[in-house]
Amino acid sequence: MDLEILLLIGSSMFLGTLFSKIFSRFNIPQVISYVFIGLIMGNSFLQLWSAEKIEAFTPFVNLALGIIGFMIGAELKMEIFKNRGRSIYSILFCEVFVTFAVVSFFIILITKKVYLGVLFGALASATAPAATVDVLWENKARGPLTTTILAIVALDDVLALLLYGFASVFAKTMITQEHVSFLHALEMPLIEIGSSIGLGVAGAYLLYWVMQIIKDRERILPFSLGILCLIVGLATQWKIDLILSSMIMGFILTNLSPSESKGVFEAIKRFSTPIYVLFFVLVGARLDVRLMFASGISVIAFVYVLSRSFGKMSGSILGGFIGGAHESVTKYLGLCLFSQAGVAIGMAISIHQNLSHMGAEASQIGLLIINVIVGTTFIVQLIGPICVRFAIFKAKEAGRDVNEDDVIDSLKVSDVLDEDIPLIKESVHLDEMVDLVKKSESAEFCVLNEKGSLLGIISIGDLREVLREQELELDTLILAKDIAVPPSRVILGQKMLRSAIEIFQRTGIEYLPVVKDEETKEFVGMVHYKVIMEKVQKEVITRRGTS
Repeated sequence: MDLEILLLIGSSMFLGTLFSKIFSRFNIPQVISYVFIGLIMGNSFLQLWSAEKIEAFTPFVNLALGIIGFMIGAELKMEIFKNRGRSIYSILFCEVFVTFAVVSFFIILITKKVYLGVLFGALASATAPAATVDVLWENKARGPLTTTILAIVALDDVLALLLYGFASVFAKTMITQEHVSFLHALEMPLIEIGSSIGLGVAGAYLLYWVMQIIKDRERILPFSLGILCLIVGLATQWKIDLILSSMIMGFILTNLSPSESKGVFEAIKRFSTPIYVLFFVLVGARLDVRLMFASGISVIAFVYVLSRSFGKMSGSILGGFIGGAHESVTKYLGLCLFSQAGVAIGMAISIHQNLSHMGAEASQIGLLIINVIVGTTFIVQLIGPICVRFAIFKAKEAGRDVNEDDVIDSLKVSDVLDEDIPLIKESVHLDEMVDLVKKSESAEFCVLNEKGSLLGIISIGDLREVLREQELELDTLILAKDIAVPPSRVILGQKMLRSAIEIFQRTGIEYLPVVKDEETKEFVGMVHYKVIMEKVQKEVITRRGTS
């Protein structure tokens, strides 16, 4: 079936979002629902996403990867490396090189081909950031483990590219028997890494310059997105690592201008949600379940997944121990590094292209590598997000990356209700009211009828005005109900706190009476804007804990 492209995009995004809600009921990360929908609609089953359509969306996929890299860079503040630099670097080197060594050893053991083991070892060292980061954002993770995850997935592709350069030249030497120097093996990866860093730095300073000139908040998104697209486009045109370029751009910008850049990152993040949905649907659409059952692939794929998983976990534990990392990092980081996608598949395709010109055997090896990497990507894309979620919950870091908006959106008016306020019955005389006011520190008083319904509000200002105008002998004749001012607005206790905040900000009033029912106006309490915001700020600190 050949669906019109907008119909295909719309159905993919709708079903992906719908199933994410269903999967969330079973504590399954939303990214798996997106990949699942892609799997159903793609190569493995319905084939609604044909190879041609997926290929046509390559620029879109590149943009999504660029946004992911950019947002990872935004999290990498310099103080992270000052405070945790030793543990980050020790874990980075250990998890990459231990994984390389373990995978290489076991693949050589079962295939008896040294160069094949080295190639798989280099591919195994890379970690895909997209699915991992999506789980962290979905669960609002914050803490030592989360910070280390972001740093590792941002940096380990650099080492993976260096290992790939060495492995590809080593394999070529063994196949052709030609001698190639070690420096030549690293030349191209170093050029690519250097170019990626240079491009990212240039993009960051360009965006910083634009931010200094343009102060209109509504233009932040188009300028930011435009420059990000420019950087991603140049990286693609020059065939360098677009994720690394985007990550460096975000890293430089957030450290160059921490406060001004917040608006940029918030705008990009709000814009990116539907892009992530479609991106992961396309990831699933590319996967082909049948590859896992192809002849000669299953055993190698099984060994590759197990040895790679063991290498990532043992390397992380070793690196954490050497670097003196936080206990949660040492225990759980390895579980967060299983995901594999773009970089590994890209390197596998490059290996296939290089080997295809070296004879029939080399060409078959290249095809085998692509099939194994694509097939195992299917497995780790499903296992990886679940393991990340498990790790951040065990480390007690889920739900800690919150701000005032997150807290406000999670509370109802009744959660911040002030019930301990002075109440005045409608039949109370003026002289009694004066006595009550003298004993209270409140600035406003609610007047209730005999049924407990709200009649109005008396402020100290209203009371002063009455005292100024009336004669002394009328004190016992003036009742509370006579001077109570009907409230201009009331709010229901079961309403979301966001509703009350919007009323405060729109009208400029300082307090709102809270009632059970708008018709009967049965009074339950009061909410004050300043008091609410103080409680929200305290709740933000409480939920964040220590990191």
